[in-house]
Amino acid sequence: MGGQQIPLPIQREDFATWQNWLSRFDTEPMEQWLSMGQPVSQSAYLWGGSHVGKSHVLQACCHMAGHDARYLPLADLLHFPPDQVLADAHLASVVAIDDIECIETDQAWQEPLFTLFNRCMESGVQLLVAATKAPAQLSALLPDLRSRLTSLTIFQLPHFSEEHIAALLRLRADAAGVALSNEVLQYCTMRLPRDARTVVHFMEQLDRLSLAQGRPVTIPLIRESGLLSRADD
Repeated sequence: MGGQQIPLPIQREDFATWQNWLSRFDTEPMEQWLSMGQPVSQSAYLWGGSHVGKSHVLQACCHMAGHDARYLPLADLLHFPPDQVLADAHLASVVAIDDIECIETDQAWQEPLFTLFNRCMESGVQLLVAATKAPAQLSALLPDLRSRLTSLTIFQLPHFSEEHIAALLRLRADAAGVALSNEVLQYCTMRLPRDARTVVHFMEQLDRLSLAQGRPVTIPLIRESGLLSRADD
């Protein structure tokens, strides 16, 4: 590349903030540790299944830090040189590494990440890591890197229940100024997947549809729109 910098596909989602986070009983210890909504320096390792909010939390912490944060979604970055992706990351106030399980069998990434971890810990940088596995389950990692991950404070994020999906719908509707009756709320909750990102996207589309047609949100409007059937795609 002749020393030219490669543009990296790193993009944070606008809705991934603490204001849009659905607090739950099982997530309260993590929220308290990260001082939800306040700039902090505590490091943490988050793990759990798909669509439970791991990326949301990492990005929310980065949003709090503003431009002085580095969000690294490794699933999107594996085909780029690790030394360039991680260059000067330790100079940020927050380093958030997403999808770390993606490099479990990729030796080219493990040494540079181990070096980054050491630099962050020496500099007091807030280090946030997310994965689908607990650190001890990443058996193919370099032992020293796995040891660094294990030393972080570890939180397992729970799956969303039907009650949580209903609460998230209400949260997003209130934020958008959309009136949802209990009947509409129950109708949508029973048909939406237990996936926070899908729920947020569905509510955004429903809001736009209601405004475009000048109609309140009702079950007939939702049926006509086909939005629920497309939510599973």
